Amino acid sequence: MRRIKEFTQQHIAYVLFAGALAVGFAFGVVGNLPTTDAQDEGSQTFVVEAGGAGLGPAEALIFAPASFQVHRGDTVTWKINGFHNIRFPEEGLIPFVLFAGDDVEVSQINPDVAFPTIEGGAAYTGGPTNSGLPASMPGGPTDTYGTFSLVIDLEPGSYNYLCDVHPGMVGVINVAEDGVEIPGPTDVMLQAKSEIDATLGMGSEVVQADIESSFGGVNTADDSGMAHVQTGTGDTGRTTVNRFFAFTTVIEERQSVTWTIPEGSADPHTVTWPPYRGQDVAPIPQDEGPPLLSFGPGFTADIPENASVTQGVTFNSGIMLPGQSFTLTFAEAGAYPFVCNIHPGMEGTVVVVPASE
Repeated sequence: MRRIKEFTQQHIAYVLFAGALAVGFAFGVVGNLPTTDAQDEGSQTFVVEAGGAGLGPAEALIFAPASFQVHRGDTVTWKINGFHNIRFPEEGLIPFVLFAGDDVEVSQINPDVAFPTIEGGAAYTGGPTNSGLPASMPGGPTDTYGTFSLVIDLEPGSYNYLCDVHPGMVGVINVAEDGVEIPGPTDVMLQAKSEIDATLGMGSEVVQADIESSFGGVNTADDSGMAHVQTGTGDTGRTTVNRFFAFTTVIEERQSVTWTIPEGSADPHTVTWPPYRGQDVAPIPQDEGPPLLSFGPGFTADIPENASVTQGVTFNSGIMLPGQSFTLTFAEAGAYPFVCNIHPGMEGTVVVVPASE
């Protein structure tokens, strides 16, 4: 696979590295972070959906509502539906993944994205702040698994935040003057549902077109002996659908399959067999501070591009970015299942039949 220094495109939704993060917190990552302040009496708690699920493998990569009002002293709780961080930036987006090159020796998850700079439930008084990535453990970067909260202690004004994992996923908190009437938490929750439904609906027509086209049936090889598998969806706005189009590809011996992620995709993927669940990150302990979150087997290519495979051969493309492709030639008849190692449930099969005379 080609080397890329920085992964700044729409990126990984389900990286399973809570254990690696737990090691980081064992080194005291959150030990000196700003701590919880009591919420003001009479203040309210507003819930923001960080991502939203649709039918099957569809996801809305948005904060919902995208913009809403609070008063100083109110709490905002982000309900994390997927793999997202919440960062109030000094500058714009930062790379989620750093690939080995001039700046880093090994490919790794960017520690500036992975680890928090504030404890969940603390008062947010402004400036650059990061929730870190979610982990299922007490004292991690979320208050409890799946949520992250801040008590808003800010002057009236608008404050932008983003998710570094999925570029374009942004939100705004508008702090109103004391005494100004604002929509309540229930109204905000209803607004969130409406925005998620609208986002999923905007992508549904394109997705349905893919399903009804040749991508949605059974792929076969073209005159050159190559079959093409669309990997994920592109140009579907803030909706992503994590599936292979088509689910089944039928070719003859010595023909090939190319998996391609559309340029307009919102996520990376892998083409892998067997799955490497929970092996995406291989933490490397450091003398001080949290471990280096280097790539594990799930993210690492283990076979050359355009390699020939037979029954029983394992293969992993490694991380593929939007616009990239991966090709294998199948030299022996049989069934070859494959999955995306990043997105559970995203799977397909290549069926290879004996070559015709």
